[in-house]
Amino acid sequence: MHEDRSGDDARPIYLEITLDDPRLILSSFVAGHQGPVELEFQPTEGLGWDCAFVIVERGAVDSVAASLVVDPTVIEADFLGSVGSDRRFRVLFGSGVQLIPPSSTEMGVRVISVRHENSKWYIQMHLPAHSTLHRVQEHYHDNDISFRVKRLHVARDTDVGSETALLPGQRKALLVAHENGYFEVPRRSSQGELATILGISKSGVSQRIRRAISRLIEATLSQ
Repeated sequence: MHEDRSGDDARPIYLEITLDDPRLILSSFVAGHQGPVELEFQPTEGLGWDCAFVIVERGAVDSVAASLVVDPTVIEADFLGSVGSDRRFRVLFGSGVQLIPPSSTEMGVRVISVRHENSKWYIQMHLPAHSTLHRVQEHYHDNDISFRVKRLHVARDTDVGSETALLPGQRKALLVAHENGYFEVPRRSSQGELATILGISKSGVSQRIRRAISRLIEATLSQ
């Protein structure tokens, strides 16, 4: 007897992929920048996904700005300010393959995080239905961009108790981050400031938050 999986088409999906291709936006910049780079997309009327906030953790502002504007995919880059050691820029793109499918808004895709580290882009998305997955994949296939699915979870009706999946340190890190506006746009605190509050290293903060979010999503949307 075969299991009926037809209902999966209407269930939300958590998708985590990795990308690495020189035709992607910001490829020149991230190749020369030492340290993690995060993108926060806020589609603006008239600009769509061609506008993003770029957050870098290292480097002098003038040097980072100069590296951004010489990237061939960037039209302009405006420095918005610093929060702790994070430098925040508003960047407008004019060319290059988008990291996120331009039709994501109309598809109901929610972008969780976009981060470049260790020579790769790590992208986490929440898709409203399985049918959306094929449309997301088409964006990369149509542009001949190779990608690897790191994790794919389909939500189940029995998914409960996600808060119990967290270790005490992870839960505390998430709470402190939330209380101090780390998840707000723009952020009101940096990982360095959270590290001071928690009494751990900045890398420790980053690892706890990322693993906590991953465990929550996995507990909520695991197969």
